[in-house]
Amino acid sequence: MENAVKRLSYLAAALLSTGAAAHESSTFLPESHAPAGVMSDHTHAKDEVMTGYRYIYSSYSGLYHGSDEVGAHDLAMAGYSMMPTSMTMEMIMLDIMYAPTDHLTLMLMPMYMRMDMDMAGTGMSGHGGHGGHMDGMMGMDDMGGHDMHHHGSHGTSGWGDTNISALYNWTPASNHQFITTLGINAPTGKVDKKNHDGTFVHYGMQLGSGTWDLTPSVTYTGLAGRMSWGAQANAVIRLEDENDSGFAFGDKYGATAWAAVRLVDWLSLSARVEWSDQDAISGHYNGPHNHSSPSDIQANYGGEFVDAGIGVNTVITGGQFAGLRLGAEWVTRVEEDYNGYQLGLDDGVNVSLSYAF
Repeated sequence: MENAVKRLSYLAAALLSTGAAAHESSTFLPESHAPAGVMSDHTHAKDEVMTGYRYIYSSYSGLYHGSDEVGAHDLAMAGYSMMPTSMTMEMIMLDIMYAPTDHLTLMLMPMYMRMDMDMAGTGMSGHGGHGGHMDGMMGMDDMGGHDMHHHGSHGTSGWGDTNISALYNWTPASNHQFITTLGINAPTGKVDKKNHDGTFVHYGMQLGSGTWDLTPSVTYTGLAGRMSWGAQANAVIRLEDENDSGFAFGDKYGATAWAAVRLVDWLSLSARVEWSDQDAISGHYNGPHNHSSPSDIQANYGGEFVDAGIGVNTVITGGQFAGLRLGAEWVTRVEEDYNGYQLGLDDGVNVSLSYAF
């Protein structure tokens, strides 16, 4: 994460120095876009095109059961021989938007993902409870005697699912906007990634959902003087009962609200809170897979969470690159109720870079 932060800080410094020297009478406002972690928050004028880049980084550590932090002994008593100790996830998205009318904006968002997880033994011996294996095959999670000092790591990377959306702005050119979005995630990400021995990787390390998913949202934004605010309700609804690998991720519902203040003409500071609730996985892998760690069990996915974030939005207000925007947001978890046993979210970084023409 350190290298990613350094690269982003260099880019931010270059953009901010350009913005500071720009003409201050521009109509570009940094707070006219939501914080970097919010999508489908704005539309464009007729025939306008926007190209953008989004980067999301999340790090996880510490094991939780519901709202309580647990350790290796607790997992061993629950029948697990292996446990995840940390995980990082990176998502890179292209944000391409086109407005055929002043009210309607179309969006295409392909995504590339990378996930890495570290594992360790719980100290449980043998293969009782969840520590066993299925279909006569033992995967990379079943590593030897399962002592607490045994460590391993694995990762996946590749193209994820692709979102296609239509955003309708009921009040364009107004300080109060109401936007409804109807989108769909196309299952372009693989859900058959396997370990070296041919067993499926953990459910959460597959690159996509493998199902067609509906992604509706409703967004309100307001603007007055140097202040801006907004709220959004959103969902991810699975349209199929299972994917080609035999399972389906749970439906997810969320809501977020934010407020921002413009400190100078090219920079605003924001604060945001987000609530989400996701169901556990349904179905089951239809091929060889492990049951040795919490990440192998469908019930150990989803939960109800509250996250909070602070961020900055910047915009170049004049000159050759007027309208170029950079937003960055740091997010951390403040309340959690995990389904089953899961790694806890430490913190995350959301970055958005965009330019409309």
